[in-house]
Amino acid sequence: MIPQLKHCVTGLILHLVFLSGALATPSFRGQPLTDESQLLATYDYVIIGAGVSGLTVANRLSENPNLDILVIEAGEFDKNEDYIVIPGLAGGAIGTIYDWNLTYATNSDINNRTLSIPQGKAVGGSSLLNRMVFDRGSSADYNRWKKLGNPGWGWTNLLPYFKKSEKFTAPADSIVDEWNISYDPSVHGTRGHVQSSYSPWIWPSTKHFIRAIASLGVRFPRDGASGDAVGGYFVPHNQDPASVSRSDAASAYWDTAYNRPKLHLITGRKATRLISKATRNGPIVTGVEIAISAQSSRKIVHVVREVILAAGAIHTPQILQLSGIGDPATLSRLNIPSVANVPGVGRNFQDHLYVPVVFSFDFPLTSTNLTSNSTFAAESLSLYHTKGTGPYADATGDFLTFLPARNFTTKAHSLRATTLRQGSDTYLEPDTPLGVRRGYSAQHTLLANGLVAADEAQIEILWADGTFVVGLEHPLSRGSVRLASSDPFAPPLAAPAYLRNPIDIQILVEAIKYIREIARTSSLTPFNPVELVPGAQVNSDGALEAYVRGAADTLFHPAGTCSVGQYALGGVVNQDFRVYNVGRLRVVDASVFPMLPATHIQSSVYAVAEKAAAAIMSSWKD
Repeated sequence: MIPQLKHCVTGLILHLVFLSGALATPSFRGQPLTDESQLLATYDYVIIGAGVSGLTVANRLSENPNLDILVIEAGEFDKNEDYIVIPGLAGGAIGTIYDWNLTYATNSDINNRTLSIPQGKAVGGSSLLNRMVFDRGSSADYNRWKKLGNPGWGWTNLLPYFKKSEKFTAPADSIVDEWNISYDPSVHGTRGHVQSSYSPWIWPSTKHFIRAIASLGVRFPRDGASGDAVGGYFVPHNQDPASVSRSDAASAYWDTAYNRPKLHLITGRKATRLISKATRNGPIVTGVEIAISAQSSRKIVHVVREVILAAGAIHTPQILQLSGIGDPATLSRLNIPSVANVPGVGRNFQDHLYVPVVFSFDFPLTSTNLTSNSTFAAESLSLYHTKGTGPYADATGDFLTFLPARNFTTKAHSLRATTLRQGSDTYLEPDTPLGVRRGYSAQHTLLANGLVAADEAQIEILWADGTFVVGLEHPLSRGSVRLASSDPFAPPLAAPAYLRNPIDIQILVEAIKYIREIARTSSLTPFNPVELVPGAQVNSDGALEAYVRGAADTLFHPAGTCSVGQYALGGVVNQDFRVYNVGRLRVVDASVFPMLPATHIQSSVYAVAEKAAAAIMSSWKD
């Protein structure tokens, strides 16, 4: 980590630990099963993972009172700690017991650095860890999914499910008046389980950033949630407007269903493999093996209808591979017998990454005051608890900027031409199966053409009082998730192949140059900007590339490893989320995304999970 940033982050962590230790209050939620002896011999559905997607599907399926449903979660319930509940402390759960504490495999393209990849290990999953941004991508992003041969997966198909998950509250008149926030009520849901509302307080330097990008011609759509998500706009958070606290998957989808007598949840158990049997029509899944630890005994839970994998883009392919479902050539190296030949399992791995560009500005009030001024921090905390406003009521990320290439570089057409000249499989892993190569070829063409499109964002700029977080939204690089061993308690080898394709680097280099233009606008120069990272002396393309390789890090959006799509093109699930070549098995989490949308993916995972629940329920009529 860059020294200046590491110092700031360390101070923030100490601040979080102090607050949560002093102010944490116990959580009250419906209790899960306390012992394996309480498990039924057989369930209709077994859901692996109690995160965003798993709890969404469990809630919807359990609306049917005749179904026995079990959710298996490796983590536990949170204890309502301040670093989870209070918006201004969002992100504080990273690195705690609620995080799997995984790292990505080292990669020479990022100087062999070891990068942490936070993933939720708790009831609520990563919705306890994230920064509470509740936005959506542009319609073009989701229409790409449909263009890849997935009917029913375009923007208009998904919008009803975005709305179904959401309980939207419009911003207060005072916030609208002060910040000129616009929104379109027609694209938001009002009867969903996830609270969606705007911060009641916003850091004042945001106004100067908005004026700066306006002077550079950035557009301001009415509401990014409408599918018009290119430009600069205010976004809601998954935040309860009454309590001004986090609305996570546990509070949204578990607390509203736990009293259904046939819905069971068992925590502290890892799904170690799927049990299957051969039939005349091919293998079918008949159960799930679970265990508390590598040393503990294993127990098998039997299933009548389906097993639903909702363990996330890293653990879902791990479980499939441990169960003999994947590429036989890869599984044979670990002496795992092949149950179903599905070569796409674990492939097509992608994740948003970012680089920071850090300036100092002479702003009178910034978020650093919370860690440098104990009096200000105490007054702010009191304001939060008594009035529900002030710095601790703000999770940051209130105003987002997603820009097409034409906004930040004059090289959009040359970047497209260079991309099209590439062999689409040039930068894929050497052992990538043929079908996956063919599937990525179609993605590669869409990604190339997106570089000159006006309705597809290539970068995100997230403003934080002088730190510009520059996210790469449509990486061309693709990696994989593979087993490190046949031990289910050993973390898998997760390798997103950051920056393997040089186009990804060139986009970020151009974006850094654009950030410097923003800092030079008349809206920001009165505050005496001084570039700290990477530093004004780092100005050649070669030097900027070296900086990007040494600074790039994850935005926590892993996806794609069990992609929806045609089997012949590397797809793992069909349009109804069913895994190819094996019966009674579906995948419903972010691993089914064929391509990342330009957005923070939380609300997209909820929407896709709602779509999955609808697909499962529609099968009851067949």
